[in-house]
Amino acid sequence: AAQAGNIAGRHARPGRGGTGVALVAAGMSAGILLSRLAGGALTDALGWRRMLLVFAVLALLGALAAATLLPRHRPHTDRGYRATLTALPPLLLRQPRLRRAVTTGALWYFAFNLVWIALTLDLAQPPHSLGPTAIGLYSLAGLLGFAALPFTGRLTDRYGPRTVIGASMAVAAAGTALLAPGLDTPWCTALGLALFDAGCFAAQAANQSRVIALDPARSGSLSSVYLVVYFTIGAVGTAVAAPLLDAVGWQGTALTALLALLLALLRTLRAGRR
Repeated sequence: AAQAGNIAGRHARPGRGGTGVALVAAGMSAGILLSRLAGGALTDALGWRRMLLVFAVLALLGALAAATLLPRHRPHTDRGYRATLTALPPLLLRQPRLRRAVTTGALWYFAFNLVWIALTLDLAQPPHSLGPTAIGLYSLAGLLGFAALPFTGRLTDRYGPRTVIGASMAVAAAGTALLAPGLDTPWCTALGLALFDAGCFAAQAANQSRVIALDPARSGSLSSVYLVVYFTIGAVGTAVAAPLLDAVGWQGTALTALLALLLALLRTLRAGRR
């Protein structure tokens, strides 16, 4: 699904690539937000297994839609699939700007997964002891991120990805700072999540636009390298959330995410000076 942004960027009109990527990112963020709410409600109503069957049906519908609606043009290539895969890792070595995009994206996706997984676990435990539906309602705070994405695309086309990414990381860091003291105040938690999601969603749209712009003719390969590392480090954030929450509590976990966001911001600013 994340490659849909690359497809939109490639088929957008000249100078409108950022807007195309942001439009797809808006759809994906809406799906993320609704899935948290719908997943919690379905789990309460149907149980985990039936909830997963609902997901399987939706995934099948997505496959049918992709086969029906996506462009059928197939680029000409003289290389086989194995040769194409073998050529991907050297791109990361030869492209310093790709490495910067990969590093910053991986840092904030690590923070994103860390915050949301730890938040879910913490809210499910005493003293909060919330159920799946109640926890899912917190995802509605991310509507700010969904609303900001169309403007993100236009700002990216006008001012460039670096400016948008730097501002987005600052916003996400501010949201994480609001979350760090604790989850006892719902309105403060909602505001923190809204800023956090808005910053991460906007940065992802701008960063993927930056990757596509490196070499539009090879945008598929460049996006593949970016997304493999991006989701791998995101999975690390998911894996360490529970042990970190047990070891240092919610505040320590939120501060770890804040550190990752500040490192992403610092790397973006340093790249701008160069």
